[in-house]
Amino acid sequence: MVQKSTIDDAFDIGTWVGRRQAFALIAGRCSAADAEILFEIREKKLFRTIEQTWEDFCARRLGMTRSYVDRVIRQFQQLGPNLYKLSCFTRIKPAEYNLIGGALTGEGLAYGGEVIALEPENAPQLAEAVEALRRDSVQEADPGDLAEQSLDKADRAMKSAIAELHRLQAMTLDDARRLKLLIVVESCRDQLDLIRLSTCA
Repeated sequence: MVQKSTIDDAFDIGTWVGRRQAFALIAGRCSAADAEILFEIREKKLFRTIEQTWEDFCARRLGMTRSYVDRVIRQFQQLGPNLYKLSCFTRIKPAEYNLIGGALTGEGLAYGGEVIALEPENAPQLAEAVEALRRDSVQEADPGDLAEQSLDKADRAMKSAIAELHRLQAMTLDDARRLKLLIVVESCRDQLDLIRLSTCA
């Protein structure tokens, strides 16, 4: 029979490994595998073996808020693994990735007539290429299209908010949280009505 102290030691090691992964996530060095693992843990509810809720698992086992971990998973689902691979070599935000994502292929980052492989030894070239692509995308942006860009951004934000509200509605909420959800929905509706009325006037 395995002694209790041995089990405790093994559990402690697992905890520290989990913390290392959490620190990697916070530092923006999360690999695609990390995000995919978190997705599996959440969707298959594997966290229930050690915590009752996903929120508790994120806080106690990962040292992060539930909203942050959900955002990491959402970004992985929306942008795929390339964002995480590229962010291992240079700092890049999801919004910037949307601007230069077309330059990423299965082989690497295409720039200047060549494809730079997503490998550690190419980190300086990758950083330079990302910075150049970032500059190019800003220069190509037409100031006259700012309204169109804002409309697109608002549309994406609205769809994301509605999807989140639908997700909340499908959950089993207690009375207090149902009331809070209703207040949020009513507030959004009132604000949208004001925008609609002022736009139509």
